[in-house]
Amino acid sequence: MKLPLSVYYITQNEEMRLPESLARVIGWVDEVIVVDSGSTDKTRDIVEMAGARFVHNDWQGFACQKAFAASLCRNEWVLDLDADEVLSDELVDNIKSLFGAPIPVDVAGFKMRWVLSQPNPGHPFKHDKNKKILRLYNRERAAIEPEKDSNNDRPQVREGKVLYLKGDVLHRTLISLEQMERKYCQLSSEQARYMAAKGRKISAGRLYVEFPLKFLKYYLVHRQVLNGWFGFSVSITAANRNFMRLAKAKELQMLAEINGENPIEN
Repeated sequence: MKLPLSVYYITQNEEMRLPESLARVIGWVDEVIVVDSGSTDKTRDIVEMAGARFVHNDWQGFACQKAFAASLCRNEWVLDLDADEVLSDELVDNIKSLFGAPIPVDVAGFKMRWVLSQPNPGHPFKHDKNKKILRLYNRERAAIEPEKDSNNDRPQVREGKVLYLKGDVLHRTLISLEQMERKYCQLSSEQARYMAAKGRKISAGRLYVEFPLKFLKYYLVHRQVLNGWFGFSVSITAANRNFMRLAKAKELQMLAEINGENPIEN
């Protein structure tokens, strides 16, 4: 019997990474929903051949897109996955065991360990800091707030407790530095629009320290120093994304003050 669990994704041009992720959930969950914002590759064919539901929705930002995908689910319990995330065997077994008995009513969701795991064993990017994230949750007790251009696309708990479920979400994140740079350019622009619309003031002093501080965070705290020249490049790219979201937000605010316009419309 399939578990009373809905799995949802948001995608755009994910023909390379989505198949492996879908293969780990198809067959034992009640439904899989893929909300796509306009793929021009074979993403739709892959989804439909796997037996999942494909829905188009124009891009409004990470939070809005995920909130929309969650709203389409018919089950109370949902699993939020990205196309570049693959469930480990241990995590699949533990999710199945979890639904073998009633889940206590005071539980809002479950965190799981999120770890870097490259599909190509020869890729130079191998080390990163692991973290625990909330991905399996009850929609009655937790939800993603659909704020336009917000990058806060993780469920926020309204009531109940969050427990830990053993097993890994394997993050197949990095195809190339070019792909990473494109993704971060989009992300920094969305974050900037959100910050500008919220009226968050960016001081010149913060702009000067943001890049070096974030570089040290990624290079040392996230252990990119262990990845040699590639880790150095990743740290530079990631730190630049953090810097550019602030610089773009400050630019939007400056232009809005000059033109008397709403910065989110630019």
